[in-house]
Amino acid sequence: MTLRHKFWTAWICVALIASFSFSQSSISESERVSALADRILEEMSLEQKICQMLMPSFYVRGRDNRTGAPLTELDSRTAEILQKYDFGGVILFNQNITGTVQVTKLIHDVQNASLSGDGQIPLLVAVDQEGGNVFRLKTGCWMPGNMLLGATENPELAQKAAELIGSEIKAVGFNVNFAPTADVNNNPSNPVIGLRSFSSDQDITAKMVASSIQGFKDAGVISAVKHFPGHGDTATDTHVGLSVINRTYEELKNLELVPFKAGIEAGAQIVMTAHIQFPEIEKETYTSISTKKPVYLPATLSHKMITDVLRGDLGFDGVITTDAMDMGAITKHFLPVDAATLAINAGVDILLMAGDISTENQINKFEELIAALVSKVESGDIQEKRIDESVQRILELKIRNGIMDYDKGHLNRKTSAAKKTVGSQANHQLEWEITQKGITLLKNDGALPIDVKDGKRVLIFYPFKTEDVSVNYALSVLKKEKVIPKDADIQIATYNSKPVSAFEEQILEADSILIISELKIPSQLLGYSNKMSRFGFVLDAIELAHEAGKKVSVICATLPYDAALYSQADAIVTCYGAQEMETIPTAYYGETLGYGPNIPVAIASAFGQSEPSGHLPVDVVGITPEGRFTKEIVYPIGSGLGGFEAKTIQIEQEEENEFGL
Repeated sequence: MTLRHKFWTAWICVALIASFSFSQSSISESERVSALADRILEEMSLEQKICQMLMPSFYVRGRDNRTGAPLTELDSRTAEILQKYDFGGVILFNQNITGTVQVTKLIHDVQNASLSGDGQIPLLVAVDQEGGNVFRLKTGCWMPGNMLLGATENPELAQKAAELIGSEIKAVGFNVNFAPTADVNNNPSNPVIGLRSFSSDQDITAKMVASSIQGFKDAGVISAVKHFPGHGDTATDTHVGLSVINRTYEELKNLELVPFKAGIEAGAQIVMTAHIQFPEIEKETYTSISTKKPVYLPATLSHKMITDVLRGDLGFDGVITTDAMDMGAITKHFLPVDAATLAINAGVDILLMAGDISTENQINKFEELIAALVSKVESGDIQEKRIDESVQRILELKIRNGIMDYDKGHLNRKTSAAKKTVGSQANHQLEWEITQKGITLLKNDGALPIDVKDGKRVLIFYPFKTEDVSVNYALSVLKKEKVIPKDADIQIATYNSKPVSAFEEQILEADSILIISELKIPSQLLGYSNKMSRFGFVLDAIELAHEAGKKVSVICATLPYDAALYSQADAIVTCYGAQEMETIPTAYYGETLGYGPNIPVAIASAFGQSEPSGHLPVDVVGITPEGRFTKEIVYPIGSGLGGFEAKTIQIEQEEENEFGL
């Protein structure tokens, strides 16, 4: 008798119990879910239970994970492992996803392969589709990202954005989204969170997190707040090493934990942990396998953080997952079985990416880990009761969200429905409108909106050649909507690694200059004054243009902190993202490549399509001549002029296609 049959037997038993209960004493829905999960749990072997706590990845096919081709179709070896082990879930990445129909079929095949084994419990299929600079579904709406949403100061827009993202990933078969990010980005030097955070203010972040969770819920997707207890005040990327935050628990409660508390109260069903040390709170150490020195247990492996704080103080009773266990913060310092044991004993329920199941060397390592964890339970190093607690939560999560009712058939119906939803014209229109609300105008000495009347010439600079399409798309929208004339004299040029002298003639001949500046990571500011650096170019261009009496506007397109450099600019705009476009869309059919809306919308706003009404969600601080941040606040959180009077030039022109090209 398979677990699938046992599941239905258990369901019938629970249903009969409920039907014979008196109405005034009938069991609640939560009790029915719990009873059903308990009956399934009773029939599971120890190995099956441990595997329910594992969520592997599968990056590539073949023997070598460094040279293998991306796994975009389920191969026989990966299918064999999915059949053999009753994993609780899998996670997909960029390598696995090329299009809407492709990923819908991949997820369909993965679920069916897993269900063809003995366990037959459907998988949690997870993805990191945060929006902004973290997205996996390339044909969906990439969205403007969390920091822009924070700039809107409107939680309803965060809810709409989450619902849109949720509807698209659900359409292709994902049932879990590892979002939203609840980190408070209160450290400008943070190398990994940045735009992924809503704000440096815990209360703004909390409101946006709660609204996002509601949006994902409305879309029928399980959301996960991350990275508990907060990754915002770090200077190390945990993908490569361990971070340390020296806060007391009281300080943590008043800042980092505020959004997590809001997320839990809003109904978050999963919380993801962070591989960060908090030595003022967790004193237990482990001898690093690389440095041979003691390291404090990061939150992921800390019983005090997971059980005492998250379960106890915050009252979270849902599923706790680790961040990826293959990140450098873990693998550089902990043996795999020790890290897994510590995490389980700390109280986590899912070990995310404790292994990969696509290459032979990774599969062998993963099977060794599974066997080692079984031995740890049999030896008493891990109590089976601790395993049972986690599996009960995972099963309840699946039952409560209808995952146990997974439809194994009708692939054509699934792909047809997905193509109608993913990257639809209506979704892209909403994406554009949401983005408009976050564009922030920090300064405007009469430079914006840009005037193109009477044959005036405009010169637009952008750093990378790959952004040609984004700039041209913005201009096509402006022409289609008749904001600028079809024959407007607008020149565009890319400037990365070039001196201003290469464009001196163009600058002198232009009437207005618009420059896009991009600070992708804070360390790029080091040596910013170098004339060959991107920031040095912008500064030199402002100086040269002003000598000739020209107006210069700067769009700070990614992190807004470079705005502190451009006090001499006539106008400064921030748009919080710079994802590029590969092609200008001419139709929407489910397979159209998505794009970053931030730069096109910011350019369109600079010409007057919409008024920039956003406000800074973080403090913009000063920058030393060496390129390091100071404590001086140049533009405080909440800064923003609230827009200018939008001007539309009414002109007669024919429509050549959907975008006026």
